[in-house]
Amino acid sequence: MATPDLYRLAGPSTWVALVSLVLSGIALGLFFGGAGSFWGPVNDILITVSAITLIPVVLAVDRLAGWDHGAPWTRIITIAALVGLVVMASGQTLLVLGRLSLEGSYVTGGVGLMPFLLWIVLVAALSLAGGLLPRLVGWLAVATLAAIVVESVVAAVTGGPVLWASTIGLVLILVAWMASLAMAFGSTSTSVASASGGLATR
Repeated sequence: MATPDLYRLAGPSTWVALVSLVLSGIALGLFFGGAGSFWGPVNDILITVSAITLIPVVLAVDRLAGWDHGAPWTRIITIAALVGLVVMASGQTLLVLGRLSLEGSYVTGGVGLMPFLLWIVLVAALSLAGGLLPRLVGWLAVATLAAIVVESVVAAVTGGPVLWASTIGLVLILVAWMASLAMAFGSTSTSVASASGGLATR
């Protein structure tokens, strides 16, 4: 795909992933809140949509960095993140189709999530150190990683309102980060971005 087309696709793809992620969280809350087993598969399908629509975003960041920034690690992390997203989407799809157990989906979800978290670290580095994306994207990426750590610790030691509060906080920060990333691509002239080699000035 041509670079301008990839950049144009990355913006709306991120928005779709963001909306799908929020809706999946709502579906999951309804499922555990006793609204019906129907919401379990809905959550799984929405997670699949989020994973698939993040693929163009990962590719766009890799294209933006090229071989001038962070090579060869940028390309290695990009490939790992893409594989992770495919594994995650495949696991959730197989779960919905009844071809994979819930426990198996935890494995595919975990395996898929780890390289994507590493990709978030990459985005933070490319934003804050490389200047390829707005610094806000980088700082929100750092905040997202910190919120994930906090939520994981809270989940390991307690539950109830504290866990719900940390989870909601994580979702809000994640939404803000994804929105900033979507706007970084969506509001930028692709021709200008290609000429300047970055989106940080837009």
